[in-house]
Order: sequence, then C-alpha cells, then structure tokens
Amino acid sequence: MSSPSTTAAASAPPASVYALGSPWQREWLAASCGCTIADTIFNPLEVLKVRKQIAMSASSAGGGAPSATSMALARAAIAEKGVARGLWLPGLEATMYRAFSYTGFRIGLYPTVRNAIVDSGTFGDADSVSCRIAAGATTGAVGSAIFNPIDVVRIRMQGANPYPSTLGAFRAIAAEEGALGLWRGIDVCVARAALLSGSQLATYDTTKRWMKDHGVMSEGPALHFTASFVSGVVAQTVTQPVDTLKTLVMANGGNGGGKGNGGGTLATLGALLARSGPIGLYRGYWPAMARQGPVMVIQMPIVEQFRKALGLDYF
Repeated sequence: MSSPSTTAAASAPPASVYALGSPWQREWLAASCGCTIADTIFNPLEVLKVRKQIAMSASSAGGGAPSATSMALARAAIAEKGVARGLWLPGLEATMYRAFSYTGFRIGLYPTVRNAIVDSGTFGDADSVSCRIAAGATTGAVGSAIFNPIDVVRIRMQGANPYPSTLGAFRAIAAEEGALGLWRGIDVCVARAALLSGSQLATYDTTKRWMKDHGVMSEGPALHFTASFVSGVVAQTVTQPVDTLKTLVMANGGNGGGKGNGGGTLATLGALLARSGPIGLYRGYWPAMARQGPVMVIQMPIVEQFRKALGLDYF
C-alpha cells in the first residue's frame, strides 16, 4: 500500500510544469494558446463581420454601393482571391498576435484578479456576480489599452486595406497618422473590452458554478461547452453597439465612419445615429454572432484543457 506522500507525488504535475513560471503566468499562457487556436479557426467570420460593418457605413454615407449581405461579401471575396486569400488570410497574423496577447491577458488573468477582488471584500464574496463582472471588466480594459495597436492593424488588414504585411501596416499607420494612430479608437476599444470581458467571463463563471451546484452537470467538456455557448450569446449581445463603433473608428483612419466627419468616437456615433438610428449600432450582429458563438464554444473548453496541462485548476 502506497503512502500518502507517494500517492501525492504520483498525481502531482511534473516539476517541469512549475518551471514555466508563477500561476498567473501559466494562466496567461494557457489562455493565450487556447484563444489563438480558436481565433485562427474562425478568422473568416471575423473578416466578414468587419467588412459588413464597413460596407454598411460606406453605403449609408453615400460613399459606395449598397451594402451587401454577408453571403454576398463572402462570394465576392472568394471569387476575387479564393477561400484562403479572400477570407482566411486577411488579418490572420494580426489576429494571432491579438489572441496571444490581449485575449490571453483578459481571460488568463481573470481568476487572479477575481480572487484579489474577493480578498479585498470590495464586491462581496466569491459567489458575487458583481465581483466576477468587475474582474472581467478590469482585465478586458487593461489588456485592451495595452494592446490597442494590434487591434487597429487587425481591423485594417481584415477590411482589405492595401498594406503589404502586418509589420508593414504598423509602420505605415505610424508614418501616416503618427504614433497615436496606433491607439486610434482606444476609448471605444477599452469600453468594448470591458463589456465583453465582464459579460463573457462573469456569465461563463456563473453558469459553470450554478450548473455544478444544482447537479445539472459535473466538471468536464460538456459543462465547458454549455457555459461557453451561453457566455458567447450574452457577451455579443451586450457588446455589439461598441463593437460596431470600434470597427468604424479604427477602420476609417479618422474619417469618422463617413465623409466629412471628424475622427473621434463621438463624431462617428453621431453620424451613425443620424444616418441609421439606434439599429445601426447592431449592424453586423448576425455575422458577429455566427463568429462569437462558435469561437466561445471552443475557446473556453480549449483554454480549460491547457490549464489542466499546465498544472492549474479548471477555470
């Protein structure tokens, strides 16, 4: 019969796991790996969402042909460059950079920030939904502010801007618009990230705990998939208005989403509401939901498995 120490040693992760760094570093790495895989798979849907939002803005501003449907945009892209070059590769490198940095940061550091908030007693105990929302909003806002330049480049590349490469886009934007051009739309980008991260992670965390506490599901892939789907629907519905604004501000290089407008977020919002009304804030909602749903469904389960592989508890 083995001793408790022998059993513990046999079940513990190998020492090499802990050599990767402190828990928060492994949490960030696990999230970065999982998010990069998910975002790479579904990059074509993100390309369609961005182009749909831009096309509708150009149409309503009188600056182009009537807005096409997502299917029409997809057919046009495939007819011009094929599936890979038309839909999959635009902005893919920047998408991977963004997933590994910003998305990994906001999801990976969520447990650490959540636990710190719980310890502070600011928003109640560990069962407090407000605590989870605050933790998600914090990691989302901070991560977005730090990694905003990658988001600007990603949207420009996905919107078919003629940059020769991802690194070339960074240089071109800085040269044409100044260094601050890479932080264009940071206000709306941070707002979107706070809403997205707060709603997604709080919903995922709460759904998981509720289902386990009520005996609906036990810890495992089925629970991870279910909680991920619910969190994806909630998060995209909450963030769609600021997601639309973010795309228009970053994509138009200061044109405010239409001709003759200033480059700020408020100018873009005013022009959009004047042309399309509040419904304009939900343009591209179905392409976004078509992306966000599948991404969320596989994103968190993959992150959970990376966490387990790195010697961490489930989310």
